Amino acid sequence: MTDDTPIKEESQPSKKPSKEKKNSDDKASASLVQKDVAMLGDDIALYIKEPLPHFDKGDVKAYRASGGGQHGNKMFALICDKHQTPRFLSVSKYASISSNYLCKLVNHGKVYWPPTKQEVYCFVYEDSIGMPLTSHVRGDLALGWKQETVMANIVLPMIDTLIRFRNKEIPHSEIWLGNLFDGGVKDGQNIFLGECLSTPAASQVPVLYEPIERALSEAQGRGTGDSVDDLYSFGVCLAIMLRREDPMAGFDDRKIIEQKLEKGSYLALMGKERLSGAMLELLRGILFDNPDQRWTVDDLDAWSDGRRLSPKQAPKGAKSMRPLIYRGNKYSRPELLAMDLNADPNETMKIVENGGLEQWVERAIEDKMTKSRLEQATDYLPALERGNNHNDRVCVVIAHSLFPEAAIRYRDISFHPAGLGKYLTKMYVAEKNIQAFVDVLKYSFIIPIIREGRSLDKGSLMASFDLCRSYLKQKSLNAGIERCLYIMDPEAPCLSPILSDYYVQNATDILHAFEDLCSKSKKPDILFDRHIISFLSVKDKSNIDPYINDISSRKRHERLLAQVKVLATMQKRCDLKGLPHLAAWIAKELQPVYERIHDKKRRETVEKNIKGFLKDGDIQAIAGLLNNSKLYTNDLHQFKQAMKQYDELVKEQDFIKLNLKKGRNYGQNSGRQLASVISMLISIIIMVVSVYFVLSGG
Repeated sequence: MTDDTPIKEESQPSKKPSKEKKNSDDKASASLVQKDVAMLGDDIALYIKEPLPHFDKGDVKAYRASGGGQHGNKMFALICDKHQTPRFLSVSKYASISSNYLCKLVNHGKVYWPPTKQEVYCFVYEDSIGMPLTSHVRGDLALGWKQETVMANIVLPMIDTLIRFRNKEIPHSEIWLGNLFDGGVKDGQNIFLGECLSTPAASQVPVLYEPIERALSEAQGRGTGDSVDDLYSFGVCLAIMLRREDPMAGFDDRKIIEQKLEKGSYLALMGKERLSGAMLELLRGILFDNPDQRWTVDDLDAWSDGRRLSPKQAPKGAKSMRPLIYRGNKYSRPELLAMDLNADPNETMKIVENGGLEQWVERAIEDKMTKSRLEQATDYLPALERGNNHNDRVCVVIAHSLFPEAAIRYRDISFHPAGLGKYLTKMYVAEKNIQAFVDVLKYSFIIPIIREGRSLDKGSLMASFDLCRSYLKQKSLNAGIERCLYIMDPEAPCLSPILSDYYVQNATDILHAFEDLCSKSKKPDILFDRHIISFLSVKDKSNIDPYINDISSRKRHERLLAQVKVLATMQKRCDLKGLPHLAAWIAKELQPVYERIHDKKRRETVEKNIKGFLKDGDIQAIAGLLNNSKLYTNDLHQFKQAMKQYDELVKEQDFIKLNLKKGRNYGQNSGRQLASVISMLISIIIMVVSVYFVLSGG
């Protein structure tokens, strides 16, 4: 694929693969083809029984792919997982990056996946990048490559790629040895950077490669980060390539973080390895632990142009002269204590309330910044919302004062604010307890942390948290934690159980899924649950918000009519024609609506007209007919007139019955009077006729 080749996205819903054309020498059965091959669009085949495990990314599995014109058989597909939301918002920017050292995107879209009998999302890439560098590692993480080789074949090409990512305003966020590839050549002669779209940012990166503050977060909750974080991860990769021994071999994640805090990242990673000149300058600059002083991409660019920058020294963090005893353990660094405060909220409250923590910071650490932050945090505590888990919220505030750059650790979850949405999606899909997420969104205790953080879009992030806090207080169908999930993770697909077999990203996808569901023998009982309603409301509130009250109505006919209106609005806004199965499902459910029409002939006419719309699947026409106010107004007016006449007849009937009961002669007087009148009229007629005959001579 050339650098300017447009990336084709399959926006239409995937379909089960049809029978492939058979060559004269290929008599494979269609059933075998359907079982072993999935089709992305009309030209890319994914081979289900040909996995490529060296491209796997956790639960996201890789398979061989072929087709797509010039790419032929040299492609691989990554099959995404619903609990790991891909980075859809970065796809176009990634595809536009022109670099010979980056895994190139060929296509992406939804595909029917026979093994699960569900629709999934997949990304297809060129398979020209070789094997991951982790396959070169034997034992400890140390490659021992020569400095000149690393400089020429890795550092300079990667700098160009990182600059291009920065210029597109997207971080890569997945730079580590498992996502760097050898290009089929040994000893780092042709390095490629792997893709970063198929999973949430940084979710597959081991703790070793992350800056200390990000390493403290659950992988799914790290957030996208920025280019400075990318440089740190790149620095760790370089350290592993250059060193001949691994000074942290066998360490667990906690011990790795402790070593970085104690020694600084550069010394923790390089140990006794000695570098000099430009490489030493580079690693110290991009491995600097304070993100505000770490090299930026501009610094890296200047360095590559020959500008010499002063090597940064490892930061000396605050360390106490005497340890603080907490839960039987000794702590000399406030950062390490901050990591554990949430382990025992009651014990944390004790050292806060009895002044033990403040005294330790003031006397043992002798760091004015830490002391000032702790005082501010202590002053803020009375403003914290009371209620369940109050002590856990205190732990968050105090921990932030001791280690402001670190992730938020609340109860059993840890995350950076920008990564909360992805983390929530993962836990929701996995059906884990999400009460801790509800607390974080419901209360405002992390708002000051967001305000002080490094997020590039603090305003938008704070607005999202404010929205969620508001919706968690509401009881409507388009509120609650479901809506919060789609606000915090705008890339998440609709997670409604109704749509579990489909990968739904927008209103058009929902209509296609409904149409497919309604074409099957087992049709859905309902079309709109809290997830679908919240998803639509977040994506485009015009589709559903005007009808929320009626959808929530206790009257079935109002609920049904509201659903028809929503579907009609969606069909119009999506400019989608022909939904015959969905229209037929609607028609079968409309009996309660028909029953609201009193006139039998009018009702039959409406039913007949609606049946005429079914073939074309015109839901807008159905809604227009049922939403005709004149229809119901005229029907009601005539019904009231008929009821009035009926009441008058009933009253007359009752009056007659009452008089009949009073006596046998009821009505005789009236009868006689009527008979007299009739007799008189007859007599007059006879007299007139007689006179006529006399006068005429007859």
